[in-house]
Amino acid sequence: MRAGRRRLPVSLVCILFAVCLLSGCVSGSEAANVTEQEADQIAVGDVELEVEQIEYGAQVEPPEPIGYYNYYPEREGCHYLIVSGTARNLGDTDFDPESCYVEVAADGNVREGKIEFTTGRFAEFTDMLSVHKEGVTWKFYLFALMKEDEEADTISIFYNDDFSSPGEDEPWDQEIRISL
Repeated sequence: MRAGRRRLPVSLVCILFAVCLLSGCVSGSEAANVTEQEADQIAVGDVELEVEQIEYGAQVEPPEPIGYYNYYPEREGCHYLIVSGTARNLGDTDFDPESCYVEVAADGNVREGKIEFTTGRFAEFTDMLSVHKEGVTWKFYLFALMKEDEEADTISIFYNDDFSSPGEDEPWDQEIRISL
């Protein structure tokens, strides 16, 4: 008889992620090349993120959720910086947001962030940004959990040119720095 694997409930995974984000234990990252970009149009390699809204919110969820869906829950004494808009992948391969590292600087503290995408009916987050096809709209959500009294100063997105992870003690190839 084969033993089954137990899955953690989505809500528990989200809470664990939120605790990690809030802990502030993330050290600053380094990159070989730093590029300053405006907060309205962000280019991560061949991925274009057109910013439509920058706000603070109690939770992060898809705009039109249906049934069971992943979300990032409300935390007492905290809020999320949420940057959202339209995403396009002009490259020739799908883009995995886990190949990037996001951090937000706020009042001298560094908070780990995350990028999520939605497509179609905007009902759930997906783990890939497919290559751009005419008529298909993707939304992005770049966010970080912060203490309620913190306001973000900058967002940094780190990535390698081939979207691989750097080796230990090696810098990322690129840093996109966005001042808010």
